[in-house]
Amino acid sequence: MLEAALAFLPFAAFLAVLPGPATAMVIQSAASGGRARAVRAMLGDAAGLALWATASMLGVSALLVASETAFVALKVVGAIVLIAYGVAAIRGARRNEPVTLPAPRRGAFRMGLLTALSNPKVGLFYVALLPQFVPDGAAVLPATLLLASIQISLSCAWYLVLASAVSRIRDAFARHRGRIQAATGALMIAFGLRLLAER
Repeated sequence: MLEAALAFLPFAAFLAVLPGPATAMVIQSAASGGRARAVRAMLGDAAGLALWATASMLGVSALLVASETAFVALKVVGAIVLIAYGVAAIRGARRNEPVTLPAPRRGAFRMGLLTALSNPKVGLFYVALLPQFVPDGAAVLPATLLLASIQISLSCAWYLVLASAVSRIRDAFARHRGRIQAATGALMIAFGLRLLAER
């Protein structure tokens, strides 16, 4: 199992730093509300990843792979979530306010959770890639939990780096916080549109 975990580590690290909806969400959270808000969003994303890992063990995410309708529906929902938060960020930037969907504190965690759960690629990852690293003869549940925890931990570490960097930029350019928030909101909208355009 140790060899499998070490073999999985580079893939998990690559997936953690690969730009995607969660990356845009963490950057936007840091730009609009600082590092603390980004951490709450990151924890929400981690909870969503954990739920996807659980779903893969129960076979739920396999249904997503088998059903094109379910995949497309989830992709549309994910795009709507990203675009909605992006628009809210731009509107908040104009009023010099953080994103307040649906509440300042709970909203950040919920945004992270929804971003993870509405990303069909996460489901595909836990169905198509992760099982390939489970050694033959190993207990599936502990092995899957171990590999999933590695991927989630690496993602959180990367998002903490991003959140800290964006927060410092935000503080250093206090006069331009609104522009930074608007730019990251536009980034979320771009990811949402790209998600819709992908086949």
